[in-house]
Amino acid sequence: MLVLGALLVRGSVYALRGDYLGWDEALYLLMAQNILDGSGVTLNGLPHVALSPFVAVVTALVSRVSGLELLTAHRSLMTLAAASFLIPVWYLMRLHAGEHVARIGALLLVGWPALIDMAPKLGPMWRNLYAGSEPLFLALLFASFAIGEAALRQRGPRRYGLSALAGVSLAFGFLTRPEAVVIAAVYAAIRFLPGYQIERPRVHAAAIGVAATAFLLVAGPHLVHLRQATGSWTLSGRYEPARLSADLYQDLVRDDRHMGAYLRTWWALDPGHSYLVNPYWGVDAAAPVERRLTQFAQAIEAEGHDTSGASGTGLKRFAIYFAALWMLTGPFYLLFVLVGFTRRETDMQNRFPPFVLAAFVASWLTAWQIFVLPRFFLYLVPALALWGARGVILAAGFVRARGLNVPDRLIPVALTVVGIVLTGRVALTSEPASLRQVGMDNRLAAEQLAAVLPPNEPVFTWHPRLAFWGHLDWRALPVASLDAVAHYGALRGVRFFFLARGGYSPVELTAPYVLLTMDPEVASRLRRISSRDSVHEHPPLELAPVEPIAGFPTGRIGLAPDSVVRPAP
Repeated sequence: MLVLGALLVRGSVYALRGDYLGWDEALYLLMAQNILDGSGVTLNGLPHVALSPFVAVVTALVSRVSGLELLTAHRSLMTLAAASFLIPVWYLMRLHAGEHVARIGALLLVGWPALIDMAPKLGPMWRNLYAGSEPLFLALLFASFAIGEAALRQRGPRRYGLSALAGVSLAFGFLTRPEAVVIAAVYAAIRFLPGYQIERPRVHAAAIGVAATAFLLVAGPHLVHLRQATGSWTLSGRYEPARLSADLYQDLVRDDRHMGAYLRTWWALDPGHSYLVNPYWGVDAAAPVERRLTQFAQAIEAEGHDTSGASGTGLKRFAIYFAALWMLTGPFYLLFVLVGFTRRETDMQNRFPPFVLAAFVASWLTAWQIFVLPRFFLYLVPALALWGARGVILAAGFVRARGLNVPDRLIPVALTVVGIVLTGRVALTSEPASLRQVGMDNRLAAEQLAAVLPPNEPVFTWHPRLAFWGHLDWRALPVASLDAVAHYGALRGVRFFFLARGGYSPVELTAPYVLLTMDPEVASRLRRISSRDSVHEHPPLELAPVEPIAGFPTGRIGLAPDSVVRPAP
């Protein structure tokens, strides 16, 4: 019944988003679109290694098998994952805290603010009902823990069969978000600590060995692919860019005034204007990842930011970390979490079950090594829900001791209703409504553009949602001057630039959407400039209005007379 309730709540919230797509959400959908088109796991015209591939692959598979459009397939998948996530969490809670705590904890998770839409409503976080990879990641990660614990309580072939299944689930979780393997490694280490073992160490190690073997069989090909693509053994092609830009990104999260520096570095071009220096945008044999990371670090340091990955002082990190915990709970849930945390348990395993301790250790490692971002710490919510359930029971007992007959379940039901009502209230306010309108406008504009462009024509756009709605061959628009962007487009065979107001644009926009086209003569002249030259001059360009295309104001990038003095970009 709780799973069905969670299914209804999450499905309703996702439906409220309309056509609006968040950034990562659109990237996953573009990758799924490329998979269905036969291009494989690609993005920006290149093999992609930053975002793990499983969300895109399974979304494409669901779409192909069911006949649903990609967005519907993606949101249906995430709705099912977000609801089924309650089952393994309930099982883990029951193992370590009993049936009563497990049922109340699962009930709390139905309306937990941070899980309804992957973004807390009661803190300074996203309000666009984001649905990316987190629901599927959480379901697979905690399923691997629950199946693994079930395996350790079995004997003979059944134990090792379940161990293998746990390894497979973890592998798919890792292929959804790479931090799954870090959390799981901490979890496995905790199971060997005194007070946590339930079997002889050799039997315990054998079960973990079977799970690890199954994990490598499923995830191994992706690890080898990352090795070949990046030149080093890594869990994700996103880690090193994120580590280098950690300080800058952490500042951006706290203060929007750092947005310009972040955009200039994350979407920066190399000095020759032939590739984006950040390997997040794809790997290319012509521009080795190691060289690009060096250039990326130089671009960040040029903005006056550290690239060590240690943002600010330890005290500042400590404060940001606890602010993230606040955003994961909200004020109504936090009180019960704190009360439940103070409850004394008989042993370490009951007070800090493996899934609780592993989640907190992994979150501390992430905060220390990269940065603190509440959305990345959603795997802490089951730990907080366990303590919250204990706090509910203590609070109900406290009230009953004073003569009021309050059932234990009345409090979590009230909290769940409050969480759902608050989320629904925010979902129906002006900000999400304006985002839904943006999504509708983006879809109409992109579909109109796709109707008149040549088939399979690559297009520069700022936001990938425009490319998804138009089924366009998307290219990330560099944050650079028009001259530099035109040079990059000429070298990459891109002659259309679809600009939208509200995002980055190399020219000032007065219309909601503007289409720029580049003359073949301009592209030919620009291609003859050596892309290896760090210092070079472009031929003088001019931007002139021409007849609208598909109703969009259109500008032509042509060659200007050499005598024309152009203003600095």
